[in-house]
Amino acid sequence: MNAIRQKNLSAWYASPRGQVFARKLQEAVAPWLQGIFGYHAVQLGMCPALSLLEQSRINHRVMADYPDCGDVLCRPEALPFESDSIDLLVAAHCLEVSDDPHALLREAERALVAEGHLLVIGIDPWTLWGGWRKLSGRGSQLYSQSKVKDWLGLLGFDFQRSQMLPMFDVHLPLGMASLPKTGQFANLLASNIAGGYAMLAKKRVTTLTPITPPWRRAPKLIPGGLVKPAARSQRRTPAPAPVLVYDVSRRKPKPE
Repeated sequence: MNAIRQKNLSAWYASPRGQVFARKLQEAVAPWLQGIFGYHAVQLGMCPALSLLEQSRINHRVMADYPDCGDVLCRPEALPFESDSIDLLVAAHCLEVSDDPHALLREAERALVAEGHLLVIGIDPWTLWGGWRKLSGRGSQLYSQSKVKDWLGLLGFDFQRSQMLPMFDVHLPLGMASLPKTGQFANLLASNIAGGYAMLAKKRVTTLTPITPPWRRAPKLIPGGLVKPAARSQRRTPAPAPVLVYDVSRRKPKPE
């Protein structure tokens, strides 16, 4: 975990652009989190600048961060939780500040229960603002939605939904603001200028499908609806064993 990158992100959330993004992010993911149930929910990163577990219906909520904030201090690449113990895991910009994002996602997969949910928050590098920060070398390493989705697919996650979120408010004329399509188009345009994303995925449950052996074929029917007996199931009458008669004079068995 890179402490400098995390410090820069915390400072960015204190800026007006970061505060707008945090507000829109909380509004977008609130319906998602309200539909997730379980026993334990954990948020990794961005404590206390960003809290996304307030809308969750899970009672036991833990803030985990590094190095000096949260209920649990830990590195996201080595989580201090048992395997298959977390129902909801929120990774708030963890990939961007991590030195090993693949290890972080593997740890998330290990700690989540079967059909547990992973919420990934990130800044999109394919926006004008994200591309400028990436080319100028400022801030954190940015990963696109498609790359994160591919990583999650390799780890056995099913993609649920995602949403682009702008970093500034769009003010439309009064007549156009009432049109829902116009508002959606304006938010999409603003997100492409400067925006991030929220991505929800579910840990896939691996099931074993029994395969019928090739020798177990359907039984053949004969006229009348009866099952034709198999060759190996037909009883064969064994041949009678030869009867031996002893000749007392020669003391040798003599076949009759």
